[in-house]
Amino acid sequence: MLKFFLYVLTCLLLVSCSADTEVTIPDTVLPQDKMVAVMIDVHLLEATMNLNVYNVDRTVAEEPTPGFDVLKKNGITKQQFDESYNFYSQHPALLNNIYEMVLNELSRMQAETMNKK
Repeated sequence: MLKFFLYVLTCLLLVSCSADTEVTIPDTVLPQDKMVAVMIDVHLLEATMNLNVYNVDRTVAEEPTPGFDVLKKNGITKQQFDESYNFYSQHPALLNNIYEMVLNELSRMQAETMNKK
């Protein structure tokens, strides 16, 4: 009887440790496809700024970033972005899915650009 109890307990522990739990995304958090679009724009803006495409001395300029507003382009607020980013950061599997889609799209864009040259 003790062996049976230990067997059942072990099975229950293994099942309860399963990582396949479905996460419900709250209504206040951007859906994954929208978050992907926002993150693509964020990374493109960062790349543009790092390459200094605008040839602007950001230490002297009144506006240190180019006239491109990722939040306005995507029709979201800073609070929505921050809340969504925090939510996805707390759920690594979801964030991993988002970044896989972001990297796939950025790779596609890069290949398309290279083919035009």
